[in-house]
Formats: sequence, C-alpha cells, structure tokens
Amino acid sequence: MSDSGEEKKYTGRIRVMAGRCPKGHSLMSDEVLFNGENAVALEVRLAGKSGMIYLNPFYGIFEFRSDLNLEKGAVVELFCPECETSLAIDEICKLCNIPMAAIHLPDGGQVEVCPKVGCHNHALKIVDLDEQLERMYVSETKFQM
Repeated sequence: MSDSGEEKKYTGRIRVMAGRCPKGHSLMSDEVLFNGENAVALEVRLAGKSGMIYLNPFYGIFEFRSDLNLEKGAVVELFCPECETSLAIDEICKLCNIPMAAIHLPDGGQVEVCPKVGCHNHALKIVDLDEQLERMYVSETKFQM
C-alpha cells in the first residue's frame, strides 16, 4: 500500500469492479474515485483506532487514501465496512510473514493483499479451483433430458 493523490491513466490494466467481502457485501465506493473509477472501500483498524481506507481499484497500483495516519511499515487489520467481517485469510505474505487479506471477486476469484503499509506483495486469483471443480462436478451430474 502507498499513498498518492496524483491521477494517472491506467490503460490496459485489470480493475476491480465488483469486490465483495466473504459475506457478499459490496466493497466498492460510490463516493471515492481513483482515475474516475470507484475505489475499494475497507474499514481499517490500527492501534485501537478505526477508520476507512480506499484502495485504487487498478491491480498493481498501490495508491490509497485513508482518514487514519498510516505510516510505512504499520500492519493494519482490514474489515468489511458494512458487516465488519475480517478480510484476513490463511495465506501468509511471503515477504512479511503475516496473514494476507482478500477482496472477493465474482466467480470465485480474489485479490490478495498484504496488510503491511508499503508492502507490494499481492496476488490475483482469477478462479477458486475448489469452487470451479465443484461447479463442474454439479453440472456433469445434473439430470439431463
């Protein structure tokens, strides 16, 4: 994560358009935009304080805005702003050795991010293999007429 107020053109980049929490609530902001596109809005907690963090929706761009003062190296907790479900997952950041957080995408994919301010470790999983296999199994075993 990094902070920048500068707007740039991100032609040809992947953009999160429908990020959701594990319970299905939208994480997309209608109020905060990056380069004209809806930001990913998350509740952020650090040292007993909570606020909001808005992530640039373009994959690989580490800009954010927050109402908390987030210093480089700080490890934050990320939550759904609607239901306060934690976005932490079991995947461990290979650079920081701390649990990653995930923004769920349609059709079982997710964007995984390290919650350490300044760490650029992230991953895009287009398809959740277990979910895809389950869908394939169900469609193969459906009664057909």
